[in-house]
Amino acid sequence: MSVLQDLSLGQRGAVMHQDGPAAVYAGPGSGKTRVVTLRAARLAQQGHRLLVTTFTSDATQEMSTRIARLLPEVARKNARITTLHAFCLQLLKAHGTRFSLLTDEFQRKNLAEAAQASDLEGGVSEFLSRLSYIKNTGVTASAYKHDGSSEDMDFARAWRAYEAEKAKKALLEFDDLILEGATLLERDEELRRNVASAFTHIIVDECQDMNYPQYRVVFALGKDHKNLMLVGDLDQSLYGFRGADTQTFKRFAAQPHVKVYELQENYRCTKQILRFADSLIRQDEDRRQLVFNPVRPEGEPVTWGRYADPDIEAVAVGDSLLRLHRSGVCWKDIAVLYRTNAQAEAIERNFAALEIPFTIREDGDFYSRREVQGILAYLNFFADPDPKALRAQLESAPEYRQEAVDGRYQDEWLIALLNIPNRKIGKNVAGQLKNMAEIRGKRIWDVLPEFHADDIRTHRALREVIRDLHFVDTRLASAHHAGDVIRTIRNATDFDNWLRKDAGDDKDNDRLQNVQRMQSAAAHYKTVRQYLDAVQKVRDEAARRKSERAKKRREQDEVCLSTGHAAKGLEWRVVYAIGWSEEILPHHRAEDISEERRIAYVIATRARDLLRVSSLETWNDAITSPSRFLTGMNLAAPMDAGVQEPDELIESAIPVDLGGLFMP
Repeated sequence: MSVLQDLSLGQRGAVMHQDGPAAVYAGPGSGKTRVVTLRAARLAQQGHRLLVTTFTSDATQEMSTRIARLLPEVARKNARITTLHAFCLQLLKAHGTRFSLLTDEFQRKNLAEAAQASDLEGGVSEFLSRLSYIKNTGVTASAYKHDGSSEDMDFARAWRAYEAEKAKKALLEFDDLILEGATLLERDEELRRNVASAFTHIIVDECQDMNYPQYRVVFALGKDHKNLMLVGDLDQSLYGFRGADTQTFKRFAAQPHVKVYELQENYRCTKQILRFADSLIRQDEDRRQLVFNPVRPEGEPVTWGRYADPDIEAVAVGDSLLRLHRSGVCWKDIAVLYRTNAQAEAIERNFAALEIPFTIREDGDFYSRREVQGILAYLNFFADPDPKALRAQLESAPEYRQEAVDGRYQDEWLIALLNIPNRKIGKNVAGQLKNMAEIRGKRIWDVLPEFHADDIRTHRALREVIRDLHFVDTRLASAHHAGDVIRTIRNATDFDNWLRKDAGDDKDNDRLQNVQRMQSAAAHYKTVRQYLDAVQKVRDEAARRKSERAKKRREQDEVCLSTGHAAKGLEWRVVYAIGWSEEILPHHRAEDISEERRIAYVIATRARDLLRVSSLETWNDAITSPSRFLTGMNLAAPMDAGVQEPDELIESAIPVDLGGLFMP
């Protein structure tokens, strides 16, 4: 292949590796995907049968496309590219396991409720999150050993009951696919040999994020021919909370018969960005040292700024973005990256006001999240109506003129908040209330005190709704801003306690922080209506993005907003790394500071030409100091100039001494 001439020494060695086990340490921007693609294509062209596993379905599609471009059609069948979950799904289906895949989150929670998981500390969501983590370490319900405490015994009992409910319905979860697949291969030696014989070589990509059961599967498949290549970057392992196992990769690479390759060249980042990223990751004393050889020129200095709060940070970032765009930088070449989803709120709201087009890497937006939608239902219930919406309602439905004139206490918002927090009010109750209101020609709010439910529990729950809403209503007049109203709603409904018990977030377990961020943002608006109008602009923008996605308009010129986790594997010309403050990055609930540092490292190495880091003085009304990861860094002050060509250095950048800003 003529392309081999353009490869580095490490890349060429990995691509030309023929037989036997191998481990490839691949740093960010080192051409890892290119190496995997070229080796797979070379072996497939020779007639070898390959299994190439990727971490996500998107990566599978990209890898398949790349390999197909390099191979004649007759050789493409020699390479099977898939995720391990998809491989195990087909394996189980092909060998007689009858099941349906449990993908409905509502059904999962119902099964957990039936197993009495709601009685456990933390409720159903924490139960399911803990269950997933334990399964990803390779432990099954039958093998789980409780610690002797009553709490853990109750957990084990609920787990067994949950699995029994799934078995009755012949259901498997995604985590079960790997466990069941590994067990099947290990239990039936003849079956294992037959399945493994379909492949002469195996390449495993992104193995720093694999868990132990996934390793069991690939080791079982490569047991006979031993032509197994593991490719990964331990510095980008971000999924410890999902059971990611980096030690198995290290032990595999340390075996004397395993050939080790290092991809040391970085083709993505300028020297300035790479030095900053290297200084970050070198703070982890337990990591395996990997020398970086920058290929690109010096570039611009990494800059750092500190802002009073998220709104001021968002406006500063937005203003800088507008200057960059005017200087010729496309929106799509820019990303704003953050640690938690809660940080997106101020960016979304202020970018919408500044008319900066943006897209969110995770599907949805801040205001589509369940806990945020709950607070919005209360705010809309109490808010004076939007004048435009009021006129439209009067024109289209004159029979509801009185309700529209009264403005607040709209039926739709009352129905939306009945089970927020979850009061276990049946779905049929809303219909009964609506029928009663229509018969009497009144609003639901007006007839609610006279409504008698069919059972005592629902009756009491509805009385709680009336009590909570009256409590909030009596305090609206004394609210100084919309943030005060949100605080009152949280207190009156015991909203925070509900989130702790019932609404954990698998991604960052941070729904309480989302609500707090919402409250802090609302404090910038004197009235609830003003805040809701600002939110609506964001919602309109989200609807526009959804409509455009439906039309399959791919190359949208929009700024990308993303968490560090979702940004892994991607790159942009310009990256704004926001909110590098204690309590955010590292996260206030983080148990593994090394993993938090790796998140910072991943964020920094997404940037090709320009990296701008910022910290906050306050987060959710609490004072915070700059992230400990910035300690000792010699960073430049923010510059207003646009992106220079890669070989141009801004001589006027003034280094900023961060030492005095850190708490001892």
